[in-house]
Amino acid sequence: MEIKKIKQTKVFGREIKTSLGKIEEHVKVLPESIASEMNQKGFESNGPQIWVYNGADGNPTTELDLLVGYPVAAEAMDVDITALEEFNCATLIHNGAWHKLSESYQKVIGEVMQNGLQMTGECREIYHQVDFENVENNLTEIQIGIL
Repeated sequence: MEIKKIKQTKVFGREIKTSLGKIEEHVKVLPESIASEMNQKGFESNGPQIWVYNGADGNPTTELDLLVGYPVAAEAMDVDITALEEFNCATLIHNGAWHKLSESYQKVIGEVMQNGLQMTGECREIYHQVDFENVENNLTEIQIGIL
């Protein structure tokens, strides 16, 4: 686990309501749709895709707010651009398949609790490397918001 302060990031994205049990419905499809729309509007991504979870409690049926987007260098705000505020977090890099993400979440959350840190309820995933053909190549940074 590493503690980081993430600077404000502007993302071109879309917010939806979903649950952890239905999250697979949005993998690949939603990011591709957002990337296509972003390109049509003339925005260029300047980093890996970001998924921001608010209200996730580990229960697969709990409804949560999810923002999926790509960082952009935008001076003017657009209806599709959200400014993610500075974010203090505990991070861990997950190597490999996403169906094993829960193991990495358990590890980092355990370390957060062990160190007496308080979680904010916001989690982010940064997809540094996405490989649908060879999932062992995936590199996902888990960020747990802390106070």
